[in-house]
Amino acid sequence: MALLAGGGYVASTRLLNADGASSDCPDTVTLTVRTGPAVSGPLTQAATGYNEARHQVLGKCVRVKIETVDSGQTALALASGWTEEKYGVAPDVWLPESMSWVAMARMTEAGARNVGTDGTIVASSPVVLAMPRPMAEALGWPDRQLSWADVRANENAADFWSGRGHPEWGGFKVGFANPETSSAGLAAVLNVVASTVGQPSSSLTQAQFSDDLATKGAILSFERGAELVAETDPDLVSAYAGWGKDAPTHMSALVLPESLVYQANVGTLAPAAGGDDDETTGLPPAAVPLVAAYPTDGLVVDEAPYQPLALPVGSERAAAAADFLTALTGPEGQAALNAGGLRSPDRTNAKLTQELGLVPALRTEPRSVLDGKTIDQARRTFLGIHQRGNTLAVFDTSGSMSLLVPTDSQHRTRLRIAADAAEAAIPLFAKDSQLGLWQFSTNLNGTKPYRELVPIGPLNEPVNGVPRDQALITAVNAMKAKGDTGLYATALAAYQELTAHYQPDRPNQVVLLTDGRNDDPTSALTLPQLIQKLKALYDPKKPVEIITIGYGADADQDALRQIAEATGSRSYPAQDPSNIFQVMVSALTDR
Repeated sequence: MALLAGGGYVASTRLLNADGASSDCPDTVTLTVRTGPAVSGPLTQAATGYNEARHQVLGKCVRVKIETVDSGQTALALASGWTEEKYGVAPDVWLPESMSWVAMARMTEAGARNVGTDGTIVASSPVVLAMPRPMAEALGWPDRQLSWADVRANENAADFWSGRGHPEWGGFKVGFANPETSSAGLAAVLNVVASTVGQPSSSLTQAQFSDDLATKGAILSFERGAELVAETDPDLVSAYAGWGKDAPTHMSALVLPESLVYQANVGTLAPAAGGDDDETTGLPPAAVPLVAAYPTDGLVVDEAPYQPLALPVGSERAAAAADFLTALTGPEGQAALNAGGLRSPDRTNAKLTQELGLVPALRTEPRSVLDGKTIDQARRTFLGIHQRGNTLAVFDTSGSMSLLVPTDSQHRTRLRIAADAAEAAIPLFAKDSQLGLWQFSTNLNGTKPYRELVPIGPLNEPVNGVPRDQALITAVNAMKAKGDTGLYATALAAYQELTAHYQPDRPNQVVLLTDGRNDDPTSALTLPQLIQKLKALYDPKKPVEIITIGYGADADQDALRQIAEATGSRSYPAQDPSNIFQVMVSALTDR
């Protein structure tokens, strides 16, 4: 007997002929179950076994169809209210890799209605720090376990392995999957932040991820230091397997669901996204086996809930959903999930042996899930940082920028502080970002108030034989302060320049910093005229934004706000010039 989604019971049978083989069913009800990439392989195997047994409910055979869709994408669709016009036909059951995705789906009233009551946990898998076995053993595994603090402290350290007798391995390189699709990647971001700010990940808040500069800085450093940010967890495992015996030279630690470490070592891998019930040939066992470290400073155990989605009580699909749940939680279903490296709800799996680099039984950890809005904001902040930008930096070099800042212990001018902040910020741009530099005051190029110092282009391409990042730093440090402030004409010209160099699939942004207000005697352009022109030029299909930074107490904050808002952007006041680096980081990480 199987429990229906809305209460009550329905009989389930398995149709077999005299020889024990499955008999045909004239009528079939299809149950669509959506899951994420990290669970897709084991769940598909469980569904295959279920379908072969020809379960029957209410006089019809049940056929389970597995859809593989990123759980973050599904969570957002549910939270937004799910319309077929926008998202297609909703699945009957959602089985995400983690309760974190359920929390995110429930962050709105519409999402809470769509998800309904708590589902049933059918499997679990801890998030581990997986290392090539020789590397882990060199650090003392299994007695010495890698921690999140270790990752934060050593990520991208060039001399890490040479200092431990293995120069052939190079630096300490870290890989993880995008938190947009991966609950393991999300756990990595949360725990690296927690390690940096010195608080448990369970106490992090939405406001920290949206406003706290230390939190944003931790995510920025983690993302920029990573050797690889894969799109999905299986992509990360596939990349590792593809490196063969050279894997240790490519990667020191991968943040993964434990189940995928098992699959990498035994030679199976989850089916590609969008699979139906087709079997997918797994990769051969990894040439260099992985072993798992279970961080002592934040062990996350993802639990996969079986969530029927608003199925009518007493319907065939509700009965089918209840019957498949019974099968998944029964001996055969659990055996199929365990065979894919997933743990049972009690967090055990005898297949996860130390010989395979794993442990059969986990230490006891309390269940802890952040609220959905905090999870969503953490994802959004990471995505803002991870997305490679097309940026034109525009610096005010008018005479007022030569004023000393009274509160600065080094007795620097406004321009010197801004240049030092820019020099510190340039290395934070990813190498495949695009960046250019202008300065402005008045009469810098004939009557034009602006001058190009470094043209817009990829940071990993040289400028006149010099690496672009070095050319930018040299140009920033060579700027001199003189003249008036040609703010309006520069803002318009910079907007037109970046529009002409628009890059699809990137944030296109002018970052304009000024300490004053427009006082260009050579330009008749007024603020209302500028705003009108910017609004006319703005194309929502090819959006270009002007992010403005009002530097010091004399900046025209109202004008800067209007300029930013005309392009759908924000203005950032930096009343204390000493804080300009933090304001730059905030401006560059918001999306």
